[in-house]
Amino acid sequence: MPLEIRPATAADAKRAAEIESAAYAPNPFNAVLFPGPFPPNVLDGRAGQLAAELEKDPTARWFKVVDTDLPEPEQMISFAKWHIYADGPPPPSPRNFGPFCNVEACELLFGSVATQRARVLEGRPYVYLHLLHTDPKHQRRGAGGMLVQWGVEEARRLGLIAYLDASEEGHLMYQKHGFRDIELLSLDMSQWGPTQKHNIWSMIWDPSEPAV
Repeated sequence: MPLEIRPATAADAKRAAEIESAAYAPNPFNAVLFPGPFPPNVLDGRAGQLAAELEKDPTARWFKVVDTDLPEPEQMISFAKWHIYADGPPPPSPRNFGPFCNVEACELLFGSVATQRARVLEGRPYVYLHLLHTDPKHQRRGAGGMLVQWGVEEARRLGLIAYLDASEEGHLMYQKHGFRDIELLSLDMSQWGPTQKHNIWSMIWDPSEPAV
């Protein structure tokens, strides 16, 4: 079953939202951050949000991996959203969490990640991996690695560093593609139930460093 990487468009937003939802479902922190209840059309709303971001943000680059042997509605099995911040990062925008979110938990996680990112990068230009999700039915086939490698090659072409915030699930894959750990953010979310820490690694790929 051949895999191909292709540019994604707003027409792919609904499938992207479906993949994102399925990929997050097993995460023990998902129910803490987004407890719901959710309306039946929640994926349509998320798809609209993703499409609007793509349309309005000139720094955004969307890519998808398709399995050409699958039926058309299921061909897209993975997607990524990269940003090219060639002139440095944009000013921070207000974070608005929806009515289905645990606002306090989301502020703790996403606010802490944003603060760490700003501290590490210090305003430098960079290529940023904002989203990467693979349909759980198609994980460990190399689709995520293809999307990561696109960003690495684009950063190399531009002479910029590439940056991402890695979860436990993706950490090893990013290391295999040349990203190195900068900082570990380990958050205690036990007040909402989980006993394990929520770990996020700040990771950089630097074109000036020799490949490992």
